[in-house]
Amino acid sequence: MADERPNRPMVRIDWSNLLPELLRLVMFRLLVKDTICASAVCKAWYESSVSCLMNNRRPWFMKYSLTSHRGPCEWYDPMQRMSYLTYIPEIIGMSVYHAKDGWLLMYKDGSSESFFFNPFTRKLINLPSCEHYNESAAFTCAPTSEGCLVFGVTNIDRDNNFVGINTLKIGETKWETTHFKSFGGLFTSKINIIFLEGLVHCFGWLDWIPVFDPSNRTLVNHMAEYDRSLELSSGCYFVEIKGDIFFVKTGGEKLRFFRLNRNNKGWSWEEKDKIDETSTIFGASCGSVCRSDLPTSLRNKLLLSNAPHPMIKTYFSDGEKYLTNDSGTPFWDRHPKYQCVWIEPPKQCIDFI
Repeated sequence: MADERPNRPMVRIDWSNLLPELLRLVMFRLLVKDTICASAVCKAWYESSVSCLMNNRRPWFMKYSLTSHRGPCEWYDPMQRMSYLTYIPEIIGMSVYHAKDGWLLMYKDGSSESFFFNPFTRKLINLPSCEHYNESAAFTCAPTSEGCLVFGVTNIDRDNNFVGINTLKIGETKWETTHFKSFGGLFTSKINIIFLEGLVHCFGWLDWIPVFDPSNRTLVNHMAEYDRSLELSSGCYFVEIKGDIFFVKTGGEKLRFFRLNRNNKGWSWEEKDKIDETSTIFGASCGSVCRSDLPTSLRNKLLLSNAPHPMIKTYFSDGEKYLTNDSGTPFWDRHPKYQCVWIEPPKQCIDFI
């Protein structure tokens, strides 16, 4: 029997004429490698894909074993909820001080040797040996950028509470160390370091906040008022959000947020109900970062790794309070010897994936 349906003319759809808003929504939901492939279709798709790759680079969660010499490095992309495995022999037996701009500042326990390592390009930059072992350390920007400063804290005389500040400008061959009398206690490996407004803020306590000025090598100890019922333990995060420093406390009935008020009358921790609705906090023991340029599906959330367990706990706001939903968390074992860090992948990581 003949097909009696009328012959309809083929309608040619020009996908390049999609509204830019729709294109961006599509690009946001693609894997990085698919976004790069889509950029080759036409000019409109290229412009939309570049916008996604460059302006919405979300950190990835990186986790590897500190004890295994064979275990892979695992990556988790929170936007796509995708995990990847790679083998990186250079980081076996090494720990992370700090991560920023796709680079890791690494060291071997008990050694004064440290180095920069990019786990995507595998580029390694050795640093000069420091006379004093850094308990904690951080850096201002990628070591390939002009003006990168490495900052470390050390204990000089434990009996008399003398501490040291070690700094190194990339390109120099020697660390510069300045000694100070500590009024609050010795530095530990639990110090959180935040660079803000040209100053280095050290957080290992709530009531005592050392602030170092690299320009004149001075250290000012600020005393801050705070809720005495608070204790610093696992599940505590310090993060800079749009020019303010916040302390996030987990472990109770609800998340608690405290903003550091810094003024001439004195410093204090003021409790807040929530963070900015456009912000997302990626928290880990060796540093936390806040992003406010992410797709809607990632906004107003907290993705927190509570070291030493390599798990991510996600909190989201229902408008009044923060709830937790672990359904999107990758299942990893709870072995306690892991290094966990949030790190920003390169703009084009097709070769890495």
